[in-house]
Amino acid sequence: MLQDAIPTSVITNASVHSFSVDEKNRREQAIKNKNFYYGKSEQYLQLVTSDQDPVVINLTMPIVKKKNTLLYARKLTREFDGASASTSFLEKEYDRLNIDAFLKQADLAAELTGTALVHVGIDEETHNTKLTLFDASNFSVVAKEPSNTELEAVSLVSLDQHITGSEKSPQVTTSLRSEVWTDSFITTFKNGTKSGAVKNELGFLPFTSFKGEDVYSQYLGHAPATTIGAVNNTINNSLTQLAYMIKMQGGTPIVVTGFEGGAGITLHPGKALSVPAGAGIDVLGLNPKITETLDVIKYLEDKIFDTSFVPKVTIVGDQKSNSGKELLVRWFPLIQVFKDKTMRFEKYELDLANMILKVNGMVEINNVIIDWAEESVLPLSHDTEDLQELFNFGILTPADVKMRKDPSLTEAEAEIEVSANIAFNKQIGVTGMSPVTKPLEEG
Repeated sequence: MLQDAIPTSVITNASVHSFSVDEKNRREQAIKNKNFYYGKSEQYLQLVTSDQDPVVINLTMPIVKKKNTLLYARKLTREFDGASASTSFLEKEYDRLNIDAFLKQADLAAELTGTALVHVGIDEETHNTKLTLFDASNFSVVAKEPSNTELEAVSLVSLDQHITGSEKSPQVTTSLRSEVWTDSFITTFKNGTKSGAVKNELGFLPFTSFKGEDVYSQYLGHAPATTIGAVNNTINNSLTQLAYMIKMQGGTPIVVTGFEGGAGITLHPGKALSVPAGAGIDVLGLNPKITETLDVIKYLEDKIFDTSFVPKVTIVGDQKSNSGKELLVRWFPLIQVFKDKTMRFEKYELDLANMILKVNGMVEINNVIIDWAEESVLPLSHDTEDLQELFNFGILTPADVKMRKDPSLTEAEAEIEVSANIAFNKQIGVTGMSPVTKPLEEG
């Protein structure tokens, strides 16, 4: 029978693991990261009193979004190395799937939750390739030992809600559902109890992963947003406490001492207050240390950019830096993040391409070469400017364009290269109109 053939040790291990406290905490952290990104961080504030007003600022979204636009900001050009039938199939499927938009969402899920898991399937109606994205808040994995970097089982976790009771007093019942995938079977559990199983006709796990950061000897990746959200939460709590201190400072507290019980005091704004003999009145002096608190918040804000390797200048801009070299130096940490991601994501994309081919019963390819368009990451947006118009008005020179193409050059170095190019062109007989025009004549 089917149930007798199920490798119960692997399936049970996967089910128990997905319901464990550690996995529950890990998935909750992934949900927390998403809440900070989407502006739902008020629930994580530590309010001292009930009359505190939450004050939050979303620094998680701009930082994560900046990293999320490094790779898939536009449609990429790919070159597949392999059998012609496989490469032709991938080119058509990628175009139909709008693969760059899909992978941008996978990149975001990896940044926020650590790992984006892509399930590759076949649509029952169209028989086309179908990609389904899961983030690390709704799955658990069991890795193969001893490397712990390959999948042995995947448990897709979800909450099922059912409405019970009468129409006048309905009740919502929530159950935790997990779907455990192995090479042989797909087994369903409800609240830890097995409820069904079917055979995995593929004979393998049709999943590939995209990771925020690789973790040595571990299948799941690290979520960079975790550190960002932690500092963001500290800033939000500091802002909330600061706002409450300012609120308390707005009204001057009056302390009455030596006053016998039972007697009343009437306050009249602008008039002197008289009290019975033996009583005294003092004004409570507050010192909320507003400046010091703002300095701490400013320090934390700077550190959230430093520790995420996304320089603040790459988000808010900077009018002080004029030379390409200076901007390149200040953007260097983000460019390093870009290079690190391209190396990893080229491997992830190869895994995905081969999984698509494997599910469709086709020969796997050897490599995928991607034009990541590094110039789009640089701080100078020459692609969006009408350079000819800038030349016509004498705003740009050939050296300026050279510096835009290569921000590592100084103005003097760019001028030397332009002069050398002009001299070389004359030597080989190449002529053409100079882009530098004469100033506009009066009248």
